[in-house]
Amino acid sequence: MQVRKAGGAIRAIQIAGAARRTLELTARYSSERRQFGRPINRFQALQGNLAVIATETAATTAAGDAAAAAFDQGLPDFAIAAAQARASKAASIIAALGHQVHGAMGFTSEYRLHRLTRRLWSWRDEFGSEAEWNRMNGRAIAAAGADHIWATLSAG
Repeated sequence: MQVRKAGGAIRAIQIAGAARRTLELTARYSSERRQFGRPINRFQALQGNLAVIATETAATTAAGDAAAAAFDQGLPDFAIAAAQARASKAASIIAALGHQVHGAMGFTSEYRLHRLTRRLWSWRDEFGSEAEWNRMNGRAIAAAGADHIWATLSAG
């Protein structure tokens, strides 16, 4: 269990790093790529995608920080499981929207986004999928009982 816990924490941190880099690449590409005489980041639909990527990146960064702190401080598995589940959820969203903004360019093996999103897709399921981490937390909450839900959620 200790290896899984460490692996989950590490993957959450790695997802956060890849998410930040994906955001940087996507923001830069969308400001440089022009369509109909203007940068594509001026189009409302792409602005929405960039906002979602930025939001998910912020959530993933917080999850990675929480996972590192939980592992470092020996906090309950609940904290790492929550961080890894959140990072895994964000990884799927960030990868999909990053490719949507880049179009076919993002799928070419020479382009950096391709390598980042392949890692995001694999890291989200290593050491346990989002569903497995959520089930672990659900069992912990159920085992704590109704009188101890808040203490379980706020431990650490």
